[in-house]
Formats: sequence, structure tokens, C-alpha cells
Amino acid sequence: MIHPNFALFKNTRGHLRHALGLVLAATLAGCGGGGGGSSTAAGSTTISTSYAPSTSLANLCASPRQNTADRQGTVFDEKSYLRSFVDETYLWYQDVPAGLIAANYSTPQTYFDVLKTTKTTLSGNLVDQFHWSQTTASWDAASSGFSEDYGIRWAAQASTPPRNWIVAEVVPVSPAGLAGIRRGDKITSVDGVDFVNDNTAAGVAKLNAGLLPADTTPHLLGFNNGPALSLAASNYSIDTVQKVQTFATSNGVVGYFTFDTHIAKSENELINAINQLKAANVTDLVIDLRYNGGGLLYIASELAYMVAGPASTSGKTFERLTYNDKLTASNSTYPFYSAGTTNQALPHLDLHHVTLLVTRGTASASESIINSLRGVDVTVDLVGATTRGKPYGFVPQGNCGYTYFAIQFKGVNNKGYGDYADGFSPTCVAADDFTHPRGDSNETMLKSALSYRLTGTCPLNASAQTLFGGGAGMEPLYTLVRPPSQEMRILTGMRP
Repeated sequence: MIHPNFALFKNTRGHLRHALGLVLAATLAGCGGGGGGSSTAAGSTTISTSYAPSTSLANLCASPRQNTADRQGTVFDEKSYLRSFVDETYLWYQDVPAGLIAANYSTPQTYFDVLKTTKTTLSGNLVDQFHWSQTTASWDAASSGFSEDYGIRWAAQASTPPRNWIVAEVVPVSPAGLAGIRRGDKITSVDGVDFVNDNTAAGVAKLNAGLLPADTTPHLLGFNNGPALSLAASNYSIDTVQKVQTFATSNGVVGYFTFDTHIAKSENELINAINQLKAANVTDLVIDLRYNGGGLLYIASELAYMVAGPASTSGKTFERLTYNDKLTASNSTYPFYSAGTTNQALPHLDLHHVTLLVTRGTASASESIINSLRGVDVTVDLVGATTRGKPYGFVPQGNCGYTYFAIQFKGVNNKGYGDYADGFSPTCVAADDFTHPRGDSNETMLKSALSYRLTGTCPLNASAQTLFGGGAGMEPLYTLVRPPSQEMRILTGMRP
């Protein structure tokens, strides 16, 4: 019997949707052969180990788009393109399971989902947890700093009845922010369905449709067992840097800001933040990266430079990128950028110490900041929980209206270190405190950071007992609900 449990999927708009069933879509997609793969013709079960060049298959589409490079092709052409693309560029192309049959998958995207390694890290986690695709239109919009949703970042403690999801963060100018929804609010109903306990097929369908919407249809969401609010997804602009402020301490002025994603507009936002803190004569810095899943690598390089300055970074490597053995010509050294994309000199704080607030939600390009600064002997204290563990990145590839992300390179710092597939452990364990807004000096993670830098001792936080589990208190019971597209290190927009 299939029980309705939470599972996460991407929809055709590139947003998350919820299939409140036992991975039903994924189970059906995988039937009849244990994977996708290559065949010599549509419907064939003959397995090929030789693939046509991806360039010869590009833009052959089952449904060509007007005013694009698309040409008439078939679904099999799109699958063949993906198999060639993975064989040519995937970091672990040798580890893609053999015997995969493309015809067993209904769409190119479900086929692409299995064209990846199944190997695990030392801790038993999958090496590749970051393989995904989404519509090109949704990717382009997200890359530009626009979203179309409620504006809620969810955190889940339990996704099976009794379910427990809370609001981790709200974008102020979003539908949720304008409706008065706040960090820490608990979702209790969706379109009249009991979110916590309902386990019927009809209830599951309504939760699926309303919690993270696929369109702009209004839905009724109830929080904290209160009256339901009508919310409709809409477009809004994201500020990636917020709450820039300072704290006076007994040994100097400490700067603080939140930084939630690395996109092109982040450059100016970070420059403005660093200039503000430089004018305030900060002697230390706390950057809140707890929900930052990464993004453009050059933004991470610029921020690392603005923290450390030229004395620490001049002539040093931010990250050395290594591709598979077919793409050794692409191996490159990524610098600490001292100038912005319009060649303006970047401000710098010249710090030898920085504290980063981190969680499992801290990933990819954010982890590059940690690794690169440590690579040039800047002391980086991590307060929070173990980070995601993603020393890898992508060069996004579009085809037939979808953009595909297959890991293509790994990175190491100036000292040659990049072995953190299981994440960076915190210097000081602290819980994500949903009872206070970020930037509040009484919020547990920030309070712990300010205390630790003064005393060198990590405070014992009572809230960690309820917000953290796993014995040693290293894994949060609440984890962010988000797609792989929000955990990325990418070279789109790579600077010359």
C-alpha cells in the first residue's frame, strides 16, 4: 500500500511542488529497467557505449520553440543529446550506471535524473546530490533576482503526519511578507486541509497544489491554528544582502549582514554593505550565510577579497578548478577578484578573522568562501551546524527549453584543499533560533557568534536541545525545503 508521505519535486515552471505520495512520480519513471540510458533507437533495448557528439544533437526538439535555434526532432533526440552531454562533461562520467535504457523514461528530464554516479562519501551520503534540470525560463528569471511564489522559505521538522513545517524566512516585499507572515510561524492548514494530520488522498492533493504553488491561483494558508490567509504567488525582486548593521563590543566594532544567494545583482549589494561597514570602522565581521545555497562563483571570489583585502590575497588562488579527463584543457585557476565587473576597485576590510553563521543550508559557492579564506590563512570561525558539503560546480547547459545541471568540476583552495564533500563542521554549535529575527543580537546563532569571538568558548544553548538532534547536536531537526537549484556553484557569467 502506498502511504501519502511528503516528497519534493520540481514542476515545469522550475519551482518546487509537493507530491504527497511515496515518491510516486519517481517510482513510475524508474520502472522497467532500473534507470535511464542509451539505446540505438527509440524503444530499443540495445545498449550503446558510444555516443554521437552532443553538438550534432543540440536543439533537436520534440516541440521546437519559435524564434529560437530549435529544430524539429524527437524525444529520443533530446535524450540522446543528454546522454552525450553527460558522457562528455560530467565529472564522474565513468560512474554513470551501465545498462540504462532511455526508452524506459517518459521525458528527457526523468532520464537525465539518473545519468549520474551512485557512489557515496565516507559518511554514506551520495556523492552527487545536486543533479537537476528546470525550465530555461524559470532559471533565467531566478538568475536575475526575480521569484514567483509566496516569498516563504520553509523549514521542515517532520514531513509525514504529524507534519511540522515552519516559516524560516519571509521576503518583506513578497505576498507573504505583505500579509504579515513572520519567521517562526507554523503552517497548520492549506485550503481547509489539516496540514499536520490529514493523510487522505484528497487532502494530499490539496496540500500538493497549495503549499508551494505552480501558478498564481490564490490559496488559503492557515498559520498557528489561526484564520486562513489568502495568498497568491506573484513576481517580486529579491535583495540578496540585508540587515547591514554593527555591534559595539568590548574589543571593537563588529559588522553584520545577511547574504542569501550569489547572483549578479549581489555585486553592488555587497559593495554597498562593505562600504557601509568600512565607514563604521569595523574590526571584525559576522556574515550570516545560514540559508545561502551558493550561485555565481565570481561573486564568492569578490566577497572573499572584500573581507581579506589585497595583502592576504594578492597573487593567491581563490579556487583551482579541475574537470574530467576529457576536458583537461578547461582546468583553470580562479583568482580573488579585486575589481568588479565594470572594472571598479572593490572596497576591502583587510580582516584576518571572520565569523560565518552556517547550517546545512549553507552550500556550494558559500562553502568556497570558507575554503578560499582558510587557504590564505584568514581565520574563519563557523557558528551553527555542519554545512552542505559541495566542493563541485556546473556550467549550465540549455537545450529545447530546459537547462541542465550536471557536476562538471571540483575546486580546491590556494593550499590545494577541497575534500569537504561531507561539509565543514562548526567551530561552535548553535541552533537556528526561529523565535527571533535574523540580525537580532538575542538570536541564538548571532548571540553565540558574538560571545564566542570574545571568550573563545562556545555557549551552551538550551534551544539546541529542541532544534538539534543526532546526539552530538550536529544535525538540525529543522531543514530547509528547497530544490537543488538553490544549492549551486556555477560558472554562468564567469568573468574573463
